[in-house]
Amino acid sequence: MSSRPPSLPLALGLALIAAAPAPAQDTTATEGLVLELNRISEGGDGTCQMVFFGQNNLPDSLAEITLRLAVIDANGVFQNMLALPLGALDTGKRRFAQYNLPLACADISEIVVNDVATCKIAGSAEDSGACLSGLTVSSRTDIALGL
Repeated sequence: MSSRPPSLPLALGLALIAAAPAPAQDTTATEGLVLELNRISEGGDGTCQMVFFGQNNLPDSLAEITLRLAVIDANGVFQNMLALPLGALDTGKRRFAQYNLPLACADISEIVVNDVATCKIAGSAEDSGACLSGLTVSSRTDIALGL
């Protein structure tokens, strides 16, 4: 048997696979409700523009969902409470929501989902606990998103 080095096309192919970016997080595999802090950018007026991504992977459509978020500064001190309405979300539906916060992004260390203000399953007048119990959070930014 001869010991030949791998062919150039094979070596280039393996190098391209290794250099390829990781695939985006598959939010459809997560059951429940998904919330992601997707993007942040500094506003010209000293505000932090935040873009949140939400997806309903619950078995039921939501007539209305609003999350209550707490903003924590760089020193770990509570700064602000905000409501993030995502509206109606059918099963499998995805939605982006933008929020301008009156703080510089660099002054924020974490956003905490403090509570679910409203979680109404379609066809029901009562609030459901399914939104909070099935909530998964993540962040693609330097600001942490937690429960």
